[in-house]
Amino acid sequence: MANYEDRINMKTKRIWELDFLRGFSIIMMVWDHLMYDLKSLPYWFSNYREIEIPLIERWVEFAHTYWYSTLREYGHWVFVAIFLLVSGISFTFSHSNLHRGIKLLIVAIIISVVTMSIESISGLGIGIFFGIIHMFAVGTILIYLIRKLWDNNIFILIIGLTIIFLGFVIEWDNVSYYNSITFSNFWEIILGLKGYGADHFGIIPYVGVIMVGTVIGKVFYPNRVSLLPKWDKKWNRVFTFAGQKSLIIFITHQVIIAGIIFIVGYFLGYTF
Repeated sequence: MANYEDRINMKTKRIWELDFLRGFSIIMMVWDHLMYDLKSLPYWFSNYREIEIPLIERWVEFAHTYWYSTLREYGHWVFVAIFLLVSGISFTFSHSNLHRGIKLLIVAIIISVVTMSIESISGLGIGIFFGIIHMFAVGTILIYLIRKLWDNNIFILIIGLTIIFLGFVIEWDNVSYYNSITFSNFWEIILGLKGYGADHFGIIPYVGVIMVGTVIGKVFYPNRVSLLPKWDKKWNRVFTFAGQKSLIIFITHQVIIAGIIFIVGYFLGYTF
């Protein structure tokens, strides 16, 4: 009985350092989006210049400074890379990545329908056609199919690094953006050769990072147990909790942040 319980506990116990890294990344992502929203207030509210509220103006100025800072330019990619690597590691723990990918794809489609509908009505520039959830969904299915073809870590690592290399070739962080989606530019946006929308993550180079993460998971976490069990203390609880709820936080945080901003702005006298 004891051995059976130990096996059950091993299967259900989460790996805290992965939750920590995922949680830290998602918290920084929320911060990043908050700064984007605050810096956008002068464009969202038509009478922003007419209403002088020093505290709001200082926050907007701070957000603008942060958004165009070197810290944000490079830090943003570090947090994204950590998030994708951890997601790749977690890929190796799932018993049904195909089902997981399909579920994510359904969520991604809902996100597109909602944001693109709001975009068409309000013109706020929040439409998402192929964002990070879309990339995760498609990437999860692609990696599942490739590993079905040949579940070899060296093979997967080479493909992943090649996709990342192609990202540097096309200068993924500096691609031009389309103003609309057409049948001719559809695949360019999905691949990452061109961008579109408020949140764009093409297959190149991001799926490559997830692929590398799956190799890390296979090599360093074959038994699905923490590599640093003694460091798992109360100090990490905020981050590990966020890591465990990362999908929910990611899907809901922007709506919550924007909703709070619009409601507070309305009571302060701002109008669209």
